[in-house]
Amino acid sequence: MATIDKAAIGFSIAIIAVGVGFAFYMGGIQDAGPAISAPIVSNTVEPKTQTDPFADIASKVKESPVEKPVMKQEEKPVMKQEQKQETVKTGPKTVTVEIPVGTAVPGCESTNECYIPASVAINIGDTVKWNNVDTAAHTVTGGSPADGPSGVFDSSLVMGGASYAFTFDKTGSYDYFCMVHPWMIGDVQVN
Repeated sequence: MATIDKAAIGFSIAIIAVGVGFAFYMGGIQDAGPAISAPIVSNTVEPKTQTDPFADIASKVKESPVEKPVMKQEEKPVMKQEQKQETVKTGPKTVTVEIPVGTAVPGCESTNECYIPASVAINIGDTVKWNNVDTAAHTVTGGSPADGPSGVFDSSLVMGGASYAFTFDKTGSYDYFCMVHPWMIGDVQVN
């Protein structure tokens, strides 16, 4: 039995010697090969940049011609002569809604700031103009993410820096959303 133990020990030492020899051999080959430096890790944290997964679609749309909706021109105030005090009768007005930076990434829905303001109250004949100050393309589409487009109005893609306007000529409540980023919702109340 002692010979078996000695043989096993000898065999184990031989295997270790072969392994160590192989490791030295591979180390020599590695040292002789081309030098590849490891990446440098910095201790500074760089700010995360948000990328828009739909940027390639947006650039294609930007290259194609887009028909812009025609906006009604604002009427000048008219003075009423029947009253003792002069009051101004205002014509249709334009209310501006901003599509802020960063809305292409979920999160704005938690503070209801995907469109600012998210809810607008106007009168018949008034116009709402959506300004996209984000770098991503968005839509202003009548309807809701759950029910889909209503068909009342749809901006198509509004590129970063562009705007879309719609004049409301009927009373009612008009929900809208972004078809590209469905967490973006808003509404227009027309009196």
